[in-house]
Amino acid sequence: MTTATSRYFALLALTAALWGAQPLLVKITMRELNPSTMTAVRYLLMSITFFALMRWRGLPLLPPLRLMPALLLMGITGVALNNIAQFTGLQLSTVSNATLIATTTPAVTALVALIFLRERLLPIELLGILLSVAGALFLVSKGQIDVLLHISFNKGDLLFFTAQLGWAVYSLTGFRVMRHLPPLTTTAWAGLFGTAGTFIYAALTGQLDVHSVGGTTLACMVYIVWIGGVCAMIFWNMGVKVVGAGQAAIFLNIMPLVGVVLGVTLLGEDFAFREAFGAVGILGGVYILTHSRQIMRRMDQRLIRRARELAAARRQAAEKESRRD
Repeated sequence: MTTATSRYFALLALTAALWGAQPLLVKITMRELNPSTMTAVRYLLMSITFFALMRWRGLPLLPPLRLMPALLLMGITGVALNNIAQFTGLQLSTVSNATLIATTTPAVTALVALIFLRERLLPIELLGILLSVAGALFLVSKGQIDVLLHISFNKGDLLFFTAQLGWAVYSLTGFRVMRHLPPLTTTAWAGLFGTAGTFIYAALTGQLDVHSVGGTTLACMVYIVWIGGVCAMIFWNMGVKVVGAGQAAIFLNIMPLVGVVLGVTLLGEDFAFREAFGAVGILGGVYILTHSRQIMRRMDQRLIRRARELAAARRQAAEKESRRD
């Protein structure tokens, strides 16, 4: 792994950490704003920020028309569909099911990337994905196999899966689009299309309700919009552009780990063996995936060295036999 690539891995890890902190702040914000209004306002402010940054950097405000359908697809799937499906699903299902199903994102993204984009994955990279997903599942299920075996799927759960599929399509489409557009331009236009879609949904369902809020909610919105929103989405698209959607998705499994850390530090929750075991699985899977080629190279070197040692031993044995004769 090169130094440049490692920087983008770090960006992806930071992005996952920023997103992992958001549920706590979203929960606080939803005391005064309903999910649809919060999402619509959030992405409206994010889109304004993105276009202001584009103007400041001197980037063209209009992308090529041929890329508009792909940008529209990103906005509808990764912004509108992803958020609407998650929030609507929470009204029909449980937070536990939402967390469990969210851990399938890396597997869904990698599988879709393998099928449609033909991203090549080494066996050891697949091992990293499986280990990280297993660790995340162990973490959020608290090590209870019954939670996984007896999970019941209702309309809310299907919406959670829809949200994960939407994010996978967003990441994979973005990987293709960013061959022709800077990450900032890609994120800005996807966010704009997603904002329009979210506002339309909120208006049609009668959930668009903008009113004054308190200082705590405003502080949370600052994080949700500009830290977990603007910065995180730019970082994510920068990482996807370099490492690919399949490898980037594995970092999303860091989010449950961040949730546990915040629960321990801010809410006083226990951190038992099962949490530590799940964390080891998540971080171990991320390490294997991000260092897969180095690991394979070392294994190849060891195999070559062992083969040479065996060949030398055989030559020595053959020489001894020839001397005896």
